[in-house]
Amino acid sequence: MHDPVTSFVVAVFSMPGAALMMAAAILVFAIGLIIQSGHFEYTPLRDDLNRRAETLDALHGDRQKAFVENFEAIDKRFSGMAHPALELGWAHYRSQLTSTDDGRLAASIHASDAFDHADTPARTLEWWANLMVAIGLVITFMGIVAALTEATSAMTPGAAGSGGAAMQGALIHLLTIAATKFWTSIAGVLASIILRLAARRRRHVIEALEAHFFALLDACVRFAPPEKVMLEQLAVLTRIEAALGGRSAPAPRAGVA
Repeated sequence: MHDPVTSFVVAVFSMPGAALMMAAAILVFAIGLIIQSGHFEYTPLRDDLNRRAETLDALHGDRQKAFVENFEAIDKRFSGMAHPALELGWAHYRSQLTSTDDGRLAASIHASDAFDHADTPARTLEWWANLMVAIGLVITFMGIVAALTEATSAMTPGAAGSGGAAMQGALIHLLTIAATKFWTSIAGVLASIILRLAARRRRHVIEALEAHFFALLDACVRFAPPEKVMLEQLAVLTRIEAALGGRSAPAPRAGVA
């Protein structure tokens, strides 16, 4: 008599085709994850990046002046509900903007430095990819436990039909069940590969859209890092010092007749 857990495992894995059905369920679950992540994470993020890029791309003529003139509408659009990386990134980037003397905006950092990479869709699939391998292995080991339990019961002295033929049949049954259970491990590895391929493709698409958006955003402002500002101020101070030095120089004395 086995404990309830072992009895349940044996009952489940003794069903014909149980391991193959579980392997198919793992693959179907992985495909469902890709569809679910694409609908709720990847597609909204991709569309939001496209809309932001289209908003900046619609600025014609002098982009920097047009950006200042439409800044209120752009800020309202970019500050709305969005992916956390985009919402927080815009808040950080906006705080770095300063007005210039000619009516433009300047930023001390590039847009790519203000925004974190919005790779949540890819990281979600990669997390599940690691888990799929573990799930496949766990189911495989459970199947092996069930097979060993059945074989042990058949080979136990005193069991019905525990002769040599019965033991040989139990051993063959053990190997057959164990081989079948490895399909779940194979399915787990295949699911992991599929999820990682989908994650890699989506990461590349998001990175390309981010790069395009960041390039447009950088083109709308003047880049003024602290080092450049300090050098410009130093040059101004040098000119002022030279001008003051020229004024304070003593006038030459007139010659005595």
